[in-house]
Amino acid sequence: MVAETEDLSARGLYIRTEALLPVGEETEISVELPDGTVLVLFGRVAHMLTPSAARVLGRHPGMGFELIGPDTPARLKLRAHIDGLKTEITSPGLATTTQVIVVEPQPPLRTRMARCLEAAGFKVTAVATCTEALEACAVWRPDAIVAAAEMDAMTGVDLAYAMSEHSTLSDVPLLLTGEQGDLARLEAFRAGVRDYIPKPFLDEELVIRVHRVAAPPAPATNPGLRGSLVDIGLGTLLSLFEFERKSGILLLLRGGEIARLFVADGRLIKVEVSTGNGAAKERLMRLLDWRDGQFEFSPAAIGGRDELNVTITALLLEHARRSDEAKTPAPTRH
Repeated sequence: MVAETEDLSARGLYIRTEALLPVGEETEISVELPDGTVLVLFGRVAHMLTPSAARVLGRHPGMGFELIGPDTPARLKLRAHIDGLKTEITSPGLATTTQVIVVEPQPPLRTRMARCLEAAGFKVTAVATCTEALEACAVWRPDAIVAAAEMDAMTGVDLAYAMSEHSTLSDVPLLLTGEQGDLARLEAFRAGVRDYIPKPFLDEELVIRVHRVAAPPAPATNPGLRGSLVDIGLGTLLSLFEFERKSGILLLLRGGEIARLFVADGRLIKVEVSTGNGAAKERLMRLLDWRDGQFEFSPAAIGGRDELNVTITALLLEHARRSDEAKTPAPTRH
């Protein structure tokens, strides 16, 4: 068959087609370069996107191949061609550190909010009053402000109106934290508040909401992904990230459960969950059993210690083995 390629690299390529081969199938691939040169390569299907899954992700259906075999002249010529390209396509990441101001009069809660946002990669300035927040804004413009709705002297709604009249702060996202209540939320939204977080809230919820309004958007040519785990499973997503060597944060939401998976250059290095504990691998094994829920992937530059130290492929194979063992009935003793 004849098909178009995309995401071509020295390690593999993605072929747009609805004629899919099984994962693991090996085949000959002829690649025609822009100058007309035809390279005969050998590849193994590493992952696929069915038409239904591709529609969810906004991509083309097709197969991702990893190149196999020795370094033939064709492989070496492909590598030389790619090395000669002047345009490098990479994940946009975070161009600069996202700066957030936290306004909370209660010291324990203020410290907790600052620590959880800093752990998520934000640069945080924590203050006790709205006046202090505005003084900080006079020095540098934040990417977002998180403030308590109820405060003495100047409330969170007062801060919203003050920001709306300021030439450089009118478009800075403001999030308020406050007691649950329709009237309080309505007053906040009327004042231009971007989001309202009812108390009490989980650290993970705070991070997610701040991330949604403060993180710089990815360019239109490389958007994030979002959808339902009913349409495309977590294993398929992780396999895709590994093959394309993506970097970013994958958020998973199901009922009251929240999970964050950190992917760096196609490797899963950290797994955080709002419920349960155990080693990072065990947390992932439980997440791979999710059959419903929502996901949202945001491209970003990810660093830090690798807590799993194993490839995504190996993790998926281990999960498949465990699932098979769980389905196999125990032998009957006579």
